[in-house]
Amino acid sequence: MVYFKSQEYMPPQCPPSNAISNDVEPVYRFIEDDSVQDLDFLNHVERGKSYPPAKTCEALALSFYTTIDAAKNASKRFKNLRNKKLVAGRITSECGIHNIKNNHLNLWVYKEIDMLKVFLEEVSEIGNK
Repeated sequence: MVYFKSQEYMPPQCPPSNAISNDVEPVYRFIEDDSVQDLDFLNHVERGKSYPPAKTCEALALSFYTTIDAAKNASKRFKNLRNKKLVAGRITSECGIHNIKNNHLNLWVYKEIDMLKVFLEEVSEIGNK
């Protein structure tokens, strides 16, 4: 049986049936500080952030972008991303399962995966905070 991080909070049908497991590189993620750290790979539930109950499944996923343009557009649309640093990295099939919609990738991470280590194997910084 496959176990996911924060699985005890997952509603039925989460992750969605169209989620797949494969390598994606590069992916882009907004981080909290000047350097990538474990905190940057906690989902909304683990961070204690609020979210609508209907979005619980998405709140349990980690959010990435598959293009720089999509990430930049998101930072224009969402205030909370505007002052964050954007970094490039990768996810592998061992990380979990994901789905991609409009260049936004939701990743439901498998339990015991060190996302910081996997992501940083090919990391580069994009722009400044």
